[in-house]
Amino acid sequence: MKPNLERIPGDRDWVAQAILARVPHRVDQGFLDSLDPSDSLALGRYGARLATLALREASIDLLRRSLLATALACCLQPDDERDVMVGLALPWIVAQRLGASSAAVFGTVADGLPDGPIATLMKDFGARKDITLAAFGWELLATTDGPDFRPLL
Repeated sequence: MKPNLERIPGDRDWVAQAILARVPHRVDQGFLDSLDPSDSLALGRYGARLATLALREASIDLLRRSLLATALACCLQPDDERDVMVGLALPWIVAQRLGASSAAVFGTVADGLPDGPIATLMKDFGARKDITLAAFGWELLATTDGPDFRPLL
């Protein structure tokens, strides 16, 4: 299987970037209602791609944007919590590799979300201490462009 930046299309990154540019300090239902449900795919892909870019650029800001895009995608199109956690493993690992507290990074993003299952999942997952790439079906590999993640299956 190809690494994330090769296999996840970035052709709609501009949609996610435009949405993130207008996110209020605290996301509310009105903001979520202003989004098209189809924006979920662009946000989800962007969030997944940004986790790798955050690692490559050693950027906590990009990591937070990755988590916010992922969280917004989940708010628009709720998914099975277990599937969401598979994706959240990457930003959790990136936070650790950048020397940041996963709980703090995830908590900051969760605090800007509406109260509910996504905010709770973000806080709870960020606070975990048992996350490994292999346990969530990922591996980290070196590419010519820098580190990237690849699903094991």
